This record gives sequence, structure tokens and C-alpha cells, in this order.
Amino acid sequence: MTATTACSSPRIAGRAESEYQETDCERSYRSATDNDSRAQHGPIIVRYLASSQSAQDWQTVAAACPQRISEGVIRSAQAQWLANNLAQSISQTYTASAHDGNALRRQRLDGLTALPLSKAILRKLALAEDRAGSALQVLAAKGVAGATLTASDNHHAAGSQLMSIAGNTGDLRQKEYDISNLLANPSTATDKSTGLQASTVSIIEIDCALEELAALASPDNTVSNTGATAASTRTNQMLVLVRLITGHCYEAFEQGYPSADFAVFASSSKQ
Repeated sequence: MTATTACSSPRIAGRAESEYQETDCERSYRSATDNDSRAQHGPIIVRYLASSQSAQDWQTVAAACPQRISEGVIRSAQAQWLANNLAQSISQTYTASAHDGNALRRQRLDGLTALPLSKAILRKLALAEDRAGSALQVLAAKGVAGATLTASDNHHAAGSQLMSIAGNTGDLRQKEYDISNLLANPSTATDKSTGLQASTVSIIEIDCALEELAALASPDNTVSNTGATAASTRTNQMLVLVRLITGHCYEAFEQGYPSADFAVFASSSKQ
């Protein structure tokens, strides 16, 4: 009689699959892509509701899936832009609010005291916000359409908030930036990433968003959390930042930057 050897329990067909629990990342990604598909065809009201849900799902993807943050942010901004346009077709107003009432787009980071990011990344994000704020300040002073001191102040405030979280050390922000190109092209300019002509304000906003997404994808971002509680906290903190960057993308679309994949993802790949 052959002796029974110690080994792991035999695999029961189908059991592993039935017991598998989807992560927030996987669940949100599946929902986002499903709703993206529904938003492309069918009655307008169905497309509107699907795009509205997709906008929320993609933000969870961006916050919960570090390797998909750029995709999540850009797709959320695109879905919100689509939802806004569809809403106008059915005499509705798109509010861009999550189920919990939080806005899907932010202009500042009020109330946020921590982020699961390295100080090096936080400093880069602060620089991107400060540079955009300074550029908009120049254009607002010249009376350029779409450029406001409020938007400039919000960018500067976000930069200061990021530096506060970083501990106010190693500040990369500059008091002055090269504005020669802004003065030469205050209304429209050529996007250096794609070669497309667009409003200068829209390029400032998309450049800020893509610079931040590139920083977040950098290997300098070495801070990680483990455990369910830490993961949940990380996702909630990142959602605030995701909504700030999504707001920059959406503002770029409002100011005339193309929202199509050929433009925004081509720009993203060159950051």
C-alpha cells in the first residue's frame, strides 16, 4: 500500500474561481469599460447615464490601480465631457458628482493632509501646479479669453498645499518662469507634444495634468501601503488628487483642447 504523502489540498474544479474576490481595482476597471461601451450606442439617456457612471468608475481605477492612474484620469475626464455634452441634448445639467455627493473635479486640495506619495513626487506635482498658475496669471493680466485670476490662484493654492504635505523642503517652485512663448502666443499656440493648434489656456491645463501624471508614473514614487485598511486610506487620499488632475484635463477640453484619444493619449505617451 502506497503511503500518503503530505501535500496541499487537491484543487476542486471551479472552487478557486468561485471563491476569488475581485479587488476594487479590478471591479472598477470592469465597470468602467462596460459603461464606456454602453455610452457609445443606444438611446441618449442610456448613454448619458453610462458615461456618468463611467466617469466615477475610472476615478476609482486611477486611485486604486497605481499602474492605471493616467488611463483612469484621462478616461474619467473624457467620460465627464461626453456626459456634459449628452446632458445638453436632453435638457439636463451634468453635475459631475459622485454617489456620495463629492465633486468629481476639484480645483484645490482643501482638507487633504496626507498623500501616499514620496516627497520627490509631491515636489514635482507642486511645480506643475505653480507653473500653470503663473502662466494663467500672465494671460489673465493680458485679458486672454478663458484665463482668470481665480484659476491662477487655485493652481498656486494647490501647489502650496502639495508642498505643505511634502514638508516644505526641497521646493522646486520658481518665482519666475520663462514667459516669452506666452507673450508671443497668448491666444492660440502649438501643442509641443502633438503639433496640434489649440487655445493657449487649454494647452496650459493639459500640460499641467500630463506633467503630474508623468510624475506619478515615475520610479521616484516609492511609497507603498499594505493591508486592507492602508489600501482603503490610500485610495481615498488618492481620489482627492485624482479629482484635481481630472479637473485640469476637463478644463483643457472646455477651453478647446481635443478630447479624442488621438490627441490626449498621444500627448500622455510623450510626457
